[in-house]
Amino acid sequence: MSKGNLKLWVIENFEKKEVPCSEHGKFFNGDSYIALKEKKAKDGNNAWDLHMWIGEKSTQDEYGACAILASQMDEELGGIPVQFRETQGNESNNFLAYFKPAIQYKAGGAKSGFHHVKINDFSEMKRLLWVRGRHQVRADEVDLDWASLNTSDCFIFDMGLDIDIWCGPKSNHFERLQTMNVANSINNSERGGKARVKNMGTDESELRKHLGSQPGPIAEGEPEPPRARISVKSGNKIELYQISDSSGEVETCLISDKSPFKQQMLNSGDVFLISASAQILVWKGKGASKEERKAAMNTAVSFIKKFNLPQNTKITVMAEHGETAIFKTFFRDWQNLDAQQGLGKVWSINKIAKVAKVDFDASQLLEKPDLAAKYQLPDDGSGDVKVFRIEGSDVNEVDNSGQLYGGDCYIIAYNYQCRGRNQSILYYWIGSKATKDEITALPILTIQMDNDVYRGNATQIRVTQGHEPPHLLLLFGGKPLIVNNGGTSRAGGQTETADKRLFHVKSGMMGKCRAVEVECEASKLNSNDTFLLITGTSRSFNWIGRGACDNEKAACAEVSAELGITDFTLLEEGEESDEFWDELGGKCDYYTSPILEDADTPMRLFECCDSTGNFRVEEVIGDWNQSDLNCTNVMLLDAWSALYVWVGNEASENEQKEAMKTAENYINLDSSQRSADSTAIIRIVQGQEPPSFSGFFQGWDDSL
Repeated sequence: MSKGNLKLWVIENFEKKEVPCSEHGKFFNGDSYIALKEKKAKDGNNAWDLHMWIGEKSTQDEYGACAILASQMDEELGGIPVQFRETQGNESNNFLAYFKPAIQYKAGGAKSGFHHVKINDFSEMKRLLWVRGRHQVRADEVDLDWASLNTSDCFIFDMGLDIDIWCGPKSNHFERLQTMNVANSINNSERGGKARVKNMGTDESELRKHLGSQPGPIAEGEPEPPRARISVKSGNKIELYQISDSSGEVETCLISDKSPFKQQMLNSGDVFLISASAQILVWKGKGASKEERKAAMNTAVSFIKKFNLPQNTKITVMAEHGETAIFKTFFRDWQNLDAQQGLGKVWSINKIAKVAKVDFDASQLLEKPDLAAKYQLPDDGSGDVKVFRIEGSDVNEVDNSGQLYGGDCYIIAYNYQCRGRNQSILYYWIGSKATKDEITALPILTIQMDNDVYRGNATQIRVTQGHEPPHLLLLFGGKPLIVNNGGTSRAGGQTETADKRLFHVKSGMMGKCRAVEVECEASKLNSNDTFLLITGTSRSFNWIGRGACDNEKAACAEVSAELGITDFTLLEEGEESDEFWDELGGKCDYYTSPILEDADTPMRLFECCDSTGNFRVEEVIGDWNQSDLNCTNVMLLDAWSALYVWVGNEASENEQKEAMKTAENYINLDSSQRSADSTAIIRIVQGQEPPSFSGFFQGWDDSL
């Protein structure tokens, strides 16, 4: 069985045994696992990521068998997969992203854990889960005892049909939210929505019903072990080694200890290894011997022992022409095999890229299942759609107009046929300005609808405004999703429509567009997108930024039609009339920086934190928006032309100082022509964001 394009095996008796989909993300600390993620390379060919996961109590025999079986799988796939060695508690972000909302660690081994399961009998279920992490979340199964608690983290008391959450008073709101997500996931996926999920808050008296009398004060907090996130620490020693058996014995030879290296140092006839503090990267030349290629992972493990590196050191093994982005950053002059020679596409600060956001044809899903896997689409969105708005503690069906209100919460019920069977999905959507009461009621009402209408068989998907998955955007009859300001949208309580309205129209994944209502002022404009300005008079304007793509131009006209605007003036950026600027309250600065030409260099967002006593940098994986900026920490936004250091209002002095150092090191380790001297590093504080920063976040709200 596989979950989408992911397969998982556990090692038992020197053989691999496939793990059922229902058990994905639950790892026994006494076992070793192999995970295979299939994907498409840029040239359209099949590619794979092959992960070996080692539990902290896994035996040497199990790990050895895991390495041998992974090597065999790599050979069967033509040596193409990129191999990763993952250790418990030190997994890569990509690996953790496979298992949402959290990866769970269980005590013992899978051999005993997979058997003797009584269906719908949870009477013997008694466990305590220790939940940590803001974006990539872990849930450790720990002893059901007072000694397991601390005041800095969050915990789940899983008692079968009663799931209680306790949050240490020093835990942050991100961790509390993630803990609730984990608890709801356990209820939905393991209990069929039949359990009662209760948030006990921070009250220690609530703990006595599970743990008995309290022997003493709860510990202040146990810091997480330091984890390598990205190679940006100052003082890292980075070395390049050559691994060869040309002499009859495998020998390791230091090639250079001065990074970044030159690509010509690599030789297709051998294997090379980069040692970079908390990680090892192994490169297999296409002309290396079969024995050298097969032994690449073991060579890296031996390197750890030989040079006395930490046992949790990450290992990545890749083939020539299959290099990872991180590997390339260690070479100043890296040139891809298919790179343009001579006068090719170059970076230009004077040219805005016409980004190729190609329209997506959902009818291709049956002919090209790889598209369905890439975009996580169960079907083409042509099934039956019903939209329900949350009204207090009730749900009320509304028209599927493709328009939602940011002050409301909704349940979007979708029914479709898959292989002759009826399938159902319940998306529960949270507006950015919805009330706390409705946000709290939303998951409860979703579970209730699932049980009452779908017998508990529907797939439930939590969605927040701005993070809509591609499939959800297909459910509005091909029209762009329109998110209106205000709420609620029900009769008698609806926010009155403003005389002037400004909608930001932006293309996203698969070319599907969203239109988000923003404040009606010129500072909200963005040269890379399109905007619809509705005035109180008969005149309205479709404003086309210089960098807008064809999808966004067409969507702007569609949004106009959906909102009843049949007569509008088309304005190209730079050709605005005085009337246009007057309607926006006057001309002022707005976001004009271009999205530069290179699809291989996406923007990246990182979070910097020292709450555990160890300064850590963690990348925010997937789509992100304004809500991902954590006010208690410092964030780094790599926009290529500049690196922004965003300082949250509650960030510590040490986080601010270390983040600036990290920003400089991050730029200096880049393999391109960027450096800390030539690239702007811009420090901004929360609440004082300029348009050049807020323009990267659709629907930016200055009041948040």
